[in-house]
Amino acid sequence: GKMAMISTKRRVRRAFTLIEVMIVIAIILAISGLVGVALFQQRDKAKDNLVRVDLRTLKSAMEKEPGLKPLIESDPRYKKLWEYALKLEGTIGNCGTHAAGVIICDQPLTDHVPLFKAPSSSFPATQFEMARAEQVGLLKMDYLGLRNLTVINKCCKFVKDNRGIDIDIEDPKCDDAATYALIGSGRTNGVFQLESSGMRDVARRIGLQSLEEICALVALYRPGPMQFIDTYIENKFDPSKIVYDHPLLKPILEETYGIAVYQEQVMQIVQAIAGFSLGQADIVRRAMGKKKKDLLDEQKAKFIEGAKKTNDIDKKLASDLWDKIATFADYGFNKSHSMAYAFVAYQTAYLKTNYPVEYMAALLSSESGNMDKVALYIEECRQLKIDVLPPDVNHSDYAFTVDVDKIRFGMGAVKNVGAGPVEAIVREREANGPYKDIYDFCSRVESSVNKRVIESLNAAGAFESTGWNRREVDASLDSALGEGQLRQKDRESGQESLFDLFEDESAAGAMNQKPNLDEYPEAEVLAKEREILGLYVSSHPLAKHADTLDAFANVNVAELQEIEEGTEVVVGGMLSQIKRHLLQKGKNKGRTMGFLTLDTLTGPCEVTVFADDFERYSELLVQDAIVFIEAEVNHRNGEVSLLTRRVVPVEDAEQTLARRVAIDVPPLDQGMLTRLAEALGERPGSCSVLLQCRTVDGKRVTIRACEACMVAPGNGLREAVEAITGPGTLHYMGNGVVGGVAA
Repeated sequence: GKMAMISTKRRVRRAFTLIEVMIVIAIILAISGLVGVALFQQRDKAKDNLVRVDLRTLKSAMEKEPGLKPLIESDPRYKKLWEYALKLEGTIGNCGTHAAGVIICDQPLTDHVPLFKAPSSSFPATQFEMARAEQVGLLKMDYLGLRNLTVINKCCKFVKDNRGIDIDIEDPKCDDAATYALIGSGRTNGVFQLESSGMRDVARRIGLQSLEEICALVALYRPGPMQFIDTYIENKFDPSKIVYDHPLLKPILEETYGIAVYQEQVMQIVQAIAGFSLGQADIVRRAMGKKKKDLLDEQKAKFIEGAKKTNDIDKKLASDLWDKIATFADYGFNKSHSMAYAFVAYQTAYLKTNYPVEYMAALLSSESGNMDKVALYIEECRQLKIDVLPPDVNHSDYAFTVDVDKIRFGMGAVKNVGAGPVEAIVREREANGPYKDIYDFCSRVESSVNKRVIESLNAAGAFESTGWNRREVDASLDSALGEGQLRQKDRESGQESLFDLFEDESAAGAMNQKPNLDEYPEAEVLAKEREILGLYVSSHPLAKHADTLDAFANVNVAELQEIEEGTEVVVGGMLSQIKRHLLQKGKNKGRTMGFLTLDTLTGPCEVTVFADDFERYSELLVQDAIVFIEAEVNHRNGEVSLLTRRVVPVEDAEQTLARRVAIDVPPLDQGMLTRLAEALGERPGSCSVLLQCRTVDGKRVTIRACEACMVAPGNGLREAVEAITGPGTLHYMGNGVVGGVAA
């Protein structure tokens, strides 16, 4: 095979030059153009009757187009190039490599299949494509790599280092009630397979209680079988709705509440009903999956015959069962694959539930190159009450790490700081202790940690642990760099500097005193932090409005892609960019529309404001304004944006966007209820009222008050209610979460 390939290459090299190949391509294109002209001429002659010419091959083009042969024979060069084109036609233009496929053989592969190695690849591949390789008896296995496995491994290492606990993650307790409570709560950001809003919603509706149910959800949540999810849920909660077409199906389908979900169930059914062997059952599965009609007809006859012989099932029932089996097989999923995914999903949910700090640190490390994901998971940390600290020269490594009960940003996330400088900083710190100040830092680190690197680290707040703020470091940096270079040169030459002679470094400290300057204004600090890290870490301009944003924004912008077009949503955040566009044509010519970037707590989103609304809300659409935007989801060219319907300043959110009022109440007593009802009754409106209380055993219960208690926001409502139930007990709420778990 190798010799044949070499000789072929030599013949091709002798036959063609680069110019000739280009001419071949040109003549094929010219032939296509000629045929196109002929088509139009024939159309003109036949008026409305367009002549269809088969152009799938050069040979058919020669036969169908009468003007082509004379053209080729008119010049020897055309004839020669036509012959070359015929030889090139149908050859493989390029070779791809299966992303996960690995060929396995107990003998040298070259004894069975020719190999080749693409220039961009570090390993050989078969010259046969997948089906041909299987036909010659070779085994193809797909090996899927999951980033989640790295997250799990890193999390376990964090737990070992931080808590001294060895987790046997390959054998977790799959009946952990807290884990299933997390899954049911919808707080599954970062949990494998259960992260999307749709999956979270279905997981909540199913009320997942076992690994088997997670496995079924993974198999069902796909375009084909998704139609059976509602039936699966109904059958779980009302077993009387389950109908088995034959008693033999019950032990096979009982696990999935009467619905055939897996390919393995199809195989079990034909075995139980018709007495098929495991090998015969696999033939049925493969035939159905590939929709091979001839083989299916043959297997159907055997199934009907076997059903009669094995279980005395008549022909009609057996035929009906076969038709249903065929339907099952059309969407059936491989259970071993689904269970493997379900197990990884459980592992990640288990770690997030029981070791949230370590798990989120591992998750952030795995997504460190994707700032949209990092922003999403940092917001998830905020929801979990986990502090994410900025990078620090005395505490950070390259990636995210665990700092007791907090998460520390890695220095590798800082713009302009690469792996080399970080390694040098960490290596010196581990060898000789923490850095005392900017002078100590500059005198100890290698030259790869240059001024640009230090400025970037300082902008991210990486020197705060030394007691120096950003302005103090900036003011002293040139002096510290100069002194540091001198001290390093002295050491390299074997000389001791004046400072090295002091046993007490206080004298050196006196020479390099901190300038005692106030920190830069917070807005400037945060703006620089976002520029250098890609997001806010130490604080957020929206932090003081977080409760209001949580109450009225009803969508996570990281999940807008999953939300159906036309859905109305509410997003809230800060306007970080406003682009004005002057319309040049149409009825709105000369008017202005806008394209906005809204920074939310879960990341940025793009918002379009048409001319009418841009003029109506012009006073609100200014840089750094914090607003809520009611909008419609729009999908275009694979991108998602929001089309504005209304803009509401954050100060007016309670009055304008409130749809529900939640009141935290102590264990109920009649006197308190009477006074609360009177306070609500004095302020009638359209907001429903939810009473949230805890029972004597600590459980939280939510009770919807009757329509007579519906209220209007404002008008002294908060003061009147909290005078009865206590400070901070009234919460306004919007319309609830869109596309996920309802609030």
